[in-house]
Amino acid sequence: MKTIHTDIVIVGTGCSGLFAALHAPKEKKILMLTKTTLEESDSFLAQGGICVLKDPDDYESFFRDTIKAGHYENRRQSVEIMIKSSPEIIAELEDYGVRFAKDELGNPIYTKEGCHSQPRILFHEDITGKEITSCLLEQAKKCSNVSWMENTTMVDIIEEDNICYGILAQRDKETIAIESDFTIFATGGIGGLFSNSTNYPHLTGDALAISLRHRIALEHPDYIQIHPTTLYSTKKGRRFLISESVRGEGAKLYGKNGKRFADEVLPRDLLTKEIYKQMKKDEMPYVWLDMTMLGKEQILSHFPHIYQHCLDEGYDCTKEWIPVVPAQHYFMGGIHVNAASKTTMDQLYAVGETACNGVHGANRLASNSLLESLVFSKRAMHDLLALKPKKAKDFLALADETAKKLETSTYKEIVWDAIRKRKEGKKMNSITMSMNVDTLILQALREDVTSEDITTNAIMKGYQSGSVQLICKENGVIAGLPVFERVFHLVDPKTEVTFFFHDGDRVQKGDLVAEIYGDIRALLTGERTALNYLQRMSGIATYTAQTVKLLEGTNIRLLDTRKTTPNMRVFEKYAVKVGGGYNHRYNLSDGILLKDNHIAAAGGITNAIQMAKEYASFVRKIEVEVENMEMVKEAVEAGADIIMLDNMNVEQMKEAVDYIAGRALTECSGNVTRENIAQYIQSGVDYISSGALTHSAKILDLSLKNLKAV
Repeated sequence: MKTIHTDIVIVGTGCSGLFAALHAPKEKKILMLTKTTLEESDSFLAQGGICVLKDPDDYESFFRDTIKAGHYENRRQSVEIMIKSSPEIIAELEDYGVRFAKDELGNPIYTKEGCHSQPRILFHEDITGKEITSCLLEQAKKCSNVSWMENTTMVDIIEEDNICYGILAQRDKETIAIESDFTIFATGGIGGLFSNSTNYPHLTGDALAISLRHRIALEHPDYIQIHPTTLYSTKKGRRFLISESVRGEGAKLYGKNGKRFADEVLPRDLLTKEIYKQMKKDEMPYVWLDMTMLGKEQILSHFPHIYQHCLDEGYDCTKEWIPVVPAQHYFMGGIHVNAASKTTMDQLYAVGETACNGVHGANRLASNSLLESLVFSKRAMHDLLALKPKKAKDFLALADETAKKLETSTYKEIVWDAIRKRKEGKKMNSITMSMNVDTLILQALREDVTSEDITTNAIMKGYQSGSVQLICKENGVIAGLPVFERVFHLVDPKTEVTFFFHDGDRVQKGDLVAEIYGDIRALLTGERTALNYLQRMSGIATYTAQTVKLLEGTNIRLLDTRKTTPNMRVFEKYAVKVGGGYNHRYNLSDGILLKDNHIAAAGGITNAIQMAKEYASFVRKIEVEVENMEMVKEAVEAGADIIMLDNMNVEQMKEAVDYIAGRALTECSGNVTRENIAQYIQSGVDYISSGALTHSAKILDLSLKNLKAV
């Protein structure tokens, strides 16, 4: 196998990869590789422009526009970094020779696109991406420390113990092991997975598949943006984008009847829904876009390439409406990275569209993509240059082992699986959270903080933003993430939590479960309470899941009991459900359960059942606890709905179940644990209840680690 050594390997030659390379010192050897040719990246296709903070007074508006478009799911720290970094990024681009539109006096011309409250977008005709990326490529080609490999595909990474030592690549059927101190993924989006996309078809999310195989955290892989206006065509292949700037400048959308049906500058996801709705109403495969109102002069000066492409397709957009249709356009999710673009694997970074740093939230604001890519690729290079790389003990052996396990044919399906899941996970009811859970969490916090967190206050004199990671230290089932998050929100509502798993997911030792961002004082103060809840609930979910597994292949349902920790029932019973179990009575109002002392007080089973039927509403079931066959027979004759076979052996239970013969539901109870439950499976009961689920489960070991200021 051929081996190449370099200081930094950058996979991808779009604007993010190029900008990272240009910020490396000349003594660092950079190897850049691309799946096709240097010019075939989506960065070249960006039409509209690049946002910039044109003056300090626009900061709040810029910030608000970005998070509103992102449905407030943005990582606010990342948005702040991007906006505040934009003036220096634009200055660098101009130093590299990028030509933005200027007026007669040489002042920048700003345009406006959908969801922007005011013009703040710099542009170069309608090919801003090509202008920026071609200038960066020209500059990078002048760097003696940068070398290139075209038509080369990354097929895997070479790693051990969560440290990346390079990549495995293929070119002309030759496998190449590239050893590097640091690796940067700049592999672009996932448009190649879709039949209708504005992206190049070779962008198939390979880096995402590789990350999933190596348990590198992804973030929101289902957050995919559909661009509302691409030129309708019956031809196969990539769809041509009609820039949002066209609508920002005043172009209108019409249905078949020639009437407007939506606000043209709605956020992209909302406008896409309106277009699809109109297409369905019209029974048409497109809607109409009217650019004529912009005037021929503006179209030819600002949108010359759009004009020419439309002309090539048979439409003169200066004189007639053009047909447009939504198509897949941009990927807001991706490989999770922190504010320095570092992934959850050491010595591995991700930038550009393949990365998710949280800037875009659930929907990208127009013309933020080029800016975000440049800002965070520069931060990636600066961050890794400050680190001392770790070397592999035997790189060639690792490379050979990786090559033997290589299976790239499944990569597309791996990515699609991650997209399709769109897992919401199990969540606690929001009303229950606000009405009951908040009070309990506040009580728990007050156990830790009566007057102040004296340790934190001693070392933290004021606000300092930071982040900390939630790491799993043993295998299990996670439960209680909404409660964990709520703890930090109650300490400081501005705290942001990014989860990489959902309640009910299985986690493994070493997994990064979440990253928490906010005031370090809040992170330190809420740490213990948040972990107490999460460890306890995850322990119960894990124990329950292990017990439920023993019942596989039967129709028996596993129930919990009221043997819960005081003030923890709402949490512990929720954890049982997350683990795959079912809740018995939540409290004494839920149903009637006549136990031995109730029966004694009523003067017998028959009397107790009769009294219960007379007192309770008909919707409540009546359950009776019995210990022998005589009690079973009396309970059946008296009309019990459920009969609990308490502390009976398996043979007695079988006899009871046969006698009951479906006239009542049956429940096995009494000292049932994970260790002995198998013996009760042959009893034939409908339910098995176990207090051990909530009173005997040990905690799942989780820890908050790697706290740092950001």
